[in-house]
Amino acid sequence: MNRRALLTLLAAGATGLAGCGTPSGETDTPTPELGTREETATPQEERIRQQFTLWNPTPDPVFVTSVGIRDERDVFFENADLLPGERRDRWVSVPDADLEVLIETDTGLRTSSTWTVDPLLDGFEVVVERDAVAFWHRVSCSPTDGCALDTGGEADDLPLVGDGQSRWYAPAGVVIENSGPATEIRLAIDWYDNQILDRSYRLPAGTRLGVPVTYRTGIYRVVVETDEQTIDTRWPVPDEPTKYVDVGTGSVGCGPANSTLTVANRDDVPHRITIEIERETEDGGETEDDEETVEESLDLEPGEVQSLVPVTTSGRYEVFARLENGSELSGTWWSCPPRGPAALVIDATGNVTLSVAGPQPG
Repeated sequence: MNRRALLTLLAAGATGLAGCGTPSGETDTPTPELGTREETATPQEERIRQQFTLWNPTPDPVFVTSVGIRDERDVFFENADLLPGERRDRWVSVPDADLEVLIETDTGLRTSSTWTVDPLLDGFEVVVERDAVAFWHRVSCSPTDGCALDTGGEADDLPLVGDGQSRWYAPAGVVIENSGPATEIRLAIDWYDNQILDRSYRLPAGTRLGVPVTYRTGIYRVVVETDEQTIDTRWPVPDEPTKYVDVGTGSVGCGPANSTLTVANRDDVPHRITIEIERETEDGGETEDDEETVEESLDLEPGEVQSLVPVTTSGRYEVFARLENGSELSGTWWSCPPRGPAALVIDATGNVTLSVAGPQPG
C-alpha cells in the first residue's frame, strides 16, 4: 500500500497552536493503527458552523489528512492535496466544545492540537510548514463593523481605497498573533503621518486576529501595545501584503518565510558563483547581526541546479551574486507570502539574474 493510501486510514480509537510563532498545546501523535473512519454525529450536543483552514505556505505540494475528534467520535474528516502556497477553507459543523484535531502529511509530519470551539471566533487554522505544523484559532475583524473581540476605539473608513499605483486581489492587512496567554491589546496604524486606526481588542490564547486595512500604496506604521510591551514597526505596502505581529514573543514579520533559494547554471560551461544575503532592518538598513548574513560559494557544472535554505524568517533580504567571469547582480528578495521561492539563474551568456516565483503584489 502506498504512503498516500496509508494517510487516509486513521485509527478508530485515536484520542487525545508561526507566522511568527506557534501557540502552546501542540503534541506529537503516535502513528495510528490502520482502520476506516466515518464522520459520526453527536446529536445531544449543539453544533455551530465554523471555518476549518489548511494552509501550505511552502514551495512544495503536500497531501494532508485532518480529523476532528470529540469523545472518540469523528466530527469531520478531510484529505487534501495542497499546492504550493495554497490556502483551503472549509465550513464544518462542530460542537461548541473542545475538539482534538489530528494532522498527518505525506512528508512524515504527525501531530495534534486542541480546537476550543468559540462562537465569537471564525474558526481554526492549520499551517503546514516544512518541518512543523502550527495551529491557530482565528478571527477577522472589520475596522468599521467591528467583531466580538473589539472593545472600542476609532477608525477611518477602512480598508482605504486604492490610488491606482498598485492592483491587488485583497486588501493588505495586519495579523496579530497571541502565542501566549489571553491578553488585551491596542492596535494603532498610521499612514505616513495620518492615524487611520486606533482600536482595542481582547485576544484569547493561541489566536490570530486579522484586520483588513488598505488597498493604498505607502509606508504605514503599526503600533501594538499590551500591558507588558509596545511593538512599533514599519509596514511597506504592497511589498508586505500582510504584517504579522506576535504579542507573545514580540516578533514581527510578513508571514511564513519562503526560504528556498534555487541556483541554476543554464550555461554550457561550468561557473563558480558567490552569494551573499543580508537581512534588512526595520528602517531599511542592513543588519549587523552575523546570524542574519549568509555567504555561500558554489561550483556548478553545466545544467546543474542546487537548492539552498539560507533564511528562516520572513522579511526583506538584499541578495548579491558574483561569478568568476566578473558578472555581478544585486537585488531584493521579499521572503513573504504570496510570493514563492527565489532563484538565481546563470544564463547562456554567462550573466546571472534573480527571480521570485508566484504572484507579485503591486
